[in-house]
Amino acid sequence: MPKKTFFNLPPDKRQRIIDAAYDIFVEEEYEKVSIRAITKKAGISLGSFYKYFDDKDELYLYLLTSIEKKIYDKEKEFKGIFLLRKDYIPIEKICSKREIEFDKTWYKAPVEVMRKFYFGEYSKELNSIIRDELIELKNSGKLKDSLDIDFIFYLFVTLMFNILMYFREHNIEDHDEKLKIKNEFYTTLFLTGILKAE
Repeated sequence: MPKKTFFNLPPDKRQRIIDAAYDIFVEEEYEKVSIRAITKKAGISLGSFYKYFDDKDELYLYLLTSIEKKIYDKEKEFKGIFLLRKDYIPIEKICSKREIEFDKTWYKAPVEVMRKFYFGEYSKELNSIIRDELIELKNSGKLKDSLDIDFIFYLFVTLMFNILMYFREHNIEDHDEKLKIKNEFYTTLFLTGILKAE
């Protein structure tokens, strides 16, 4: 997570760093992105960067999580329960063009960075929405009685990582195709496995 000093920055300076990072990560392969290039484009010193972030991975995952949280929040606001949605709001209605371009870089990020996301603090923060919904479904009697929420949550996160690996291995890059595959997975496998029959 970014350090407190980053959040204490004036909003315009914080946004300048974010925009510079978006641009650099979109223009370059992840491995070729340097902190020096980001700081130069943002107009800050290298030392300042380390006052805000520990490393490049932390900056990247913060930006990705912010976009994903924005998408989750909008879907939840529109549909009520994120896990039970039948369709998706087009990303163009939620995110800016710059955010969409940055979001596309995720599928080419190093696997180690993806692991940090899915099995580290970022996933816990982002997917707390999912955990809350699982609790809500259990409290409303919709989840199968024998299932443990922590176990379901762990499966959800692990499966999300494995779906991403599937997309990479099969060179699936089309956004709509990825959403279709995810949606079919949720409705035919995941939800069927955890929800009581109606």
